Amino acid sequence: MTTHIDKAVVVVFDGLRPDLIDDAMPNLRAFADESLRFTNARSVFPSLTRVCTTSLATGSWPERHGIVGNAFHMPEVVPGRPLDTSDFTHLARMREVLGEIVTTDSLGQALARAGKRMATVHAGSPGSAFLVNHDAARNGHWTFSVHGADKTQTPEAVERAIAACGPLPGGEIPKVDAVAYAGRVMRELAIAQDRADVAWLWLPEPDTSFHYREIGSEASREARRAADLVFGEIVHQIRSGPESERTAIVALSDHGQISTVEEIDLGADLTAAGLSASSRPGAETKFAMTDGAAGELRALDGDPGLLRAAVSFLREHPKVAAVFARDALCDELPGALPQSLVRHGHARQPDLFYVMRSDEAPDAYGITGRRAYTGGVPLGGGMHGGLNRHEMATTMIWQVPGGRTGHETAPAALVDVAPTLAALMGLALSADGRALPLMAAETEAARVLETPGQGGDGAFVLRRMAQGGRIYLDCLEAAGDAR
Repeated sequence: MTTHIDKAVVVVFDGLRPDLIDDAMPNLRAFADESLRFTNARSVFPSLTRVCTTSLATGSWPERHGIVGNAFHMPEVVPGRPLDTSDFTHLARMREVLGEIVTTDSLGQALARAGKRMATVHAGSPGSAFLVNHDAARNGHWTFSVHGADKTQTPEAVERAIAACGPLPGGEIPKVDAVAYAGRVMRELAIAQDRADVAWLWLPEPDTSFHYREIGSEASREARRAADLVFGEIVHQIRSGPESERTAIVALSDHGQISTVEEIDLGADLTAAGLSASSRPGAETKFAMTDGAAGELRALDGDPGLLRAAVSFLREHPKVAAVFARDALCDELPGALPQSLVRHGHARQPDLFYVMRSDEAPDAYGITGRRAYTGGVPLGGGMHGGLNRHEMATTMIWQVPGGRTGHETAPAALVDVAPTLAALMGLALSADGRALPLMAAETEAARVLETPGQGGDGAFVLRRMAQGGRIYLDCLEAAGDAR
């Protein structure tokens, strides 16, 4: 990459599927038409917000950064229940006990080393705001959280926002007020006043409305309109300002969503089979677990026979699509795929990940993609976390002065964002991703890698893509499905 920019503005539309950039989002559609749009951009696994956030912030997969789920069991930090990465106090406790939360380099740290500034405006969960720049205070940066001064490492940022923009918004869904407020803080403080080298805005919509008001609802459409309006205002501000020729604008999402059509009490099913599993493990519990589109199982007594029995049970369960195990366990667990295939291998990884069944059929609104899940949102609401192609597909649009435009079909992933920004700005960053081809196309053709398997709902193929010396996740699909 030969160009060098001074500024970057990143806007994340949480949960926005690329195929739902429709007439409710005219500003983003117009921006995409005149920018470089990566049509094969993908999330990470599990395709959950805080896992995604940390991969965006670091340019690394969970096997290196250590945030292995939205919630995961670490009894030395939070006993008796999962550590909730949306909870600011859980992350603060994690740092107190372990010393570090994120175990690899980050864009925020690279900027700090170069004497550059990062300003983050976050209207999602306090934990997500923490993980976008996990060392914000130590780096001399600031992070605003819409949840208040006690939910950020830099409470002075919230105080400044209230002084400039008025009282913090409420939490009504769709989060139109929170989106508008965050947009104003971004424009007035991060961009206009502070002129941050990297200004990062995280919008909670359409993700929240997809979860709680259903993907195809009018409320979700209203949420997309509100997010699009904020984006249009930011783009106008940058383009009409004095630094437009030196500023990259990036529009992203962290994952997509599909509709839930069947809720399964997998913990009860395991327990009925003599494999007691619970998210709140007790003295008699064999497995600590988490719920969702995908979740973890951690053996509590180290009995390898129980792990074999759990894998056998999960592989035969009609609503479980696939099971991934720690690589070192796979030889003893027939039918489990190694977790390294989905870029896990951190010391915090669970013994097993399970992925619930999904399909490509239309939901009640005619939107493709449906799934079984084990809890977390109302039945009918949107969900993510698994490997369905619509959960894994992400919005990724880059507009760089002097850069390419059009559609780029080369594989890309969340892990490429930080290294691309670092390359544009001349920063040194240790990352797993690559600098994306913004100025000139790559000559290498992508290769598709397929790993077959068998789950309770039938044969499947785990698809991955190789590009630029790196391997990216694509999706899990039923064997024989046409692309």
